Amino acid sequence: MLHVRSPIDPPVSRPFLTIFLSLILLFIFGIFLVNGIGFFRLPMLIIGIFLMSILVVSYRIFVGFVYPKRKNRRPSNEYTRVDWHSSENHLIVRYEKWNDSLAPLIIAIHGWQSDSSSSEYKIRPFIDAGYHSVMIDLPGHGFSDGMKIWTAIESGQRILSMIENQSANWDKSKIQSIVLFGHSIGGFVVLRHADRMSEILPMPLSRIYLESPMTSFPLVYKQRTKGWKFIAGILALIDLRWAFNRDGPGSEIIWKDFEVPGWGVPSISTRILQAKDDVALGEHHLNLLRPYARDDWEIIIDPNLKHFGREEKRGNASIHYESWLKN
Repeated sequence: MLHVRSPIDPPVSRPFLTIFLSLILLFIFGIFLVNGIGFFRLPMLIIGIFLMSILVVSYRIFVGFVYPKRKNRRPSNEYTRVDWHSSENHLIVRYEKWNDSLAPLIIAIHGWQSDSSSSEYKIRPFIDAGYHSVMIDLPGHGFSDGMKIWTAIESGQRILSMIENQSANWDKSKIQSIVLFGHSIGGFVVLRHADRMSEILPMPLSRIYLESPMTSFPLVYKQRTKGWKFIAGILALIDLRWAFNRDGPGSEIIWKDFEVPGWGVPSISTRILQAKDDVALGEHHLNLLRPYARDDWEIIIDPNLKHFGREEKRGNASIHYESWLKN
């Protein structure tokens, strides 16, 4: 029986500034509460709790951005799991479904803290139309290995390496054309790497499909740290910069490079389906991308589509995809 190993999650990068400040705060207030004047103990305790709450929130913000919560879910039995190990022994898991006859192929990349079981129901219109399908678990998601600090740059690089190595094994005689699908942060990965992926696949990509795509890390960070989280967000941002330079892919953070157009805008015909009431990203990410849309792009905003969920939460997604498949 073929051995299938479990995913490996290396020790996650730590927010050293937040941890250091927490220890200093505990030390100072510990001494003060033990030896301080009684009248000042209560006010200082309140101040200490307030400052510690900021540090706790900062820690949670940091972890939320560098360490996705893994869901060990698989797609249906229609799919065959295929494992690939890089030269550094990083595991990338994908799921393949090949038909007997000539057909288009769709390659799908899911969103944040999701997996290929999510991709399966999102690309169902393509599957029902007879497409071959390959669904990829992002690093740190599903059954693919994790990273010390999760970055879309390194995740995309691992996926590119896998495709460059493995797509040569696909039966080209069965592939009519190839399209690429990305949801949310999967769309963010697609935006940066689609043109390069088109070069290394058995044939160039004919079209890209994006669903409620993320287009800017700075915007996501701002959305997650607004209001009362602002001060904690500043501390977490410093920790993120240090962690990225320490454990990331090895380049300095230049924020304009983490949003379109600096991040990447594909030169391939693209279809975008956007949830109108997007609780995760809003329409702000789409609005950032709009000025760089080419003439052969098409954008639809669905008032009934949700960022998360299945069945009724899919709105009119199937209708829109089926219409695009005819053209």
